[in-house]
Amino acid sequence: MTDEATTPESDSRPDPRADPHVYGGGRPRSQRTVGRDLLAAGVLAVILTALGFPFAMLWQIVTPRVEFIVVDGGWVAVETYPEGYIEGDLMFAGIGLALGIVAAVLAWSAMRERRGPILLLGLVIGSIACQVVAWKIGAHEWQQFWDAVERAPAGVHMWRPPSVLFVELDPAAAWDALRVGEFTAALDSLQLGALAVMALAATFTYTVCAGWSRRPSLRTDAPE
Repeated sequence: MTDEATTPESDSRPDPRADPHVYGGGRPRSQRTVGRDLLAAGVLAVILTALGFPFAMLWQIVTPRVEFIVVDGGWVAVETYPEGYIEGDLMFAGIGLALGIVAAVLAWSAMRERRGPILLLGLVIGSIACQVVAWKIGAHEWQQFWDAVERAPAGVHMWRPPSVLFVELDPAAAWDALRVGEFTAALDSLQLGALAVMALAATFTYTVCAGWSRRPSLRTDAPE
């Protein structure tokens, strides 16, 4: 009897792991393309941008407001040095920090097929857009408050909504400065300040998750 005859039939079957498109006991691996990664990153960015609306509402609710009294010819704060002036920035940054960490963890866990630098780019863009939306809503509330103060009679008590003070974001002015070669002026018009907290937290968290991954491709359906 030859060796060929004694070889088990199962030994002659191809190993599924030898196929570069199949991993994990014959489970097909989805095709990975730059286009699909960009689509996933875009969807993530849109979702995070939409979160700017509840972000703004939460920020407006939890941040203490500064009390003002309308007087003849202007207004005065009830407290000499109100803590609410700085608490608006602190609460805005704190919410962004927490949301950035949560967003990164969820993106890492829920979008396993698309893990990588492109998804991280979508995470960063969406995080910045989220805080920009919340900041714009706060700026609108701020303007409405001062308009109401100007119309209010003397003696009325009013509470100023929170605002982000340490931000200078004017893309149009930055573009005009770049067109004439004034790079320093362009950077001065793109000072994100607290608007970058969520993106920084998300980037750090996502990078830590990638650092602990056992797979070079970061994908869970790829071999270790």
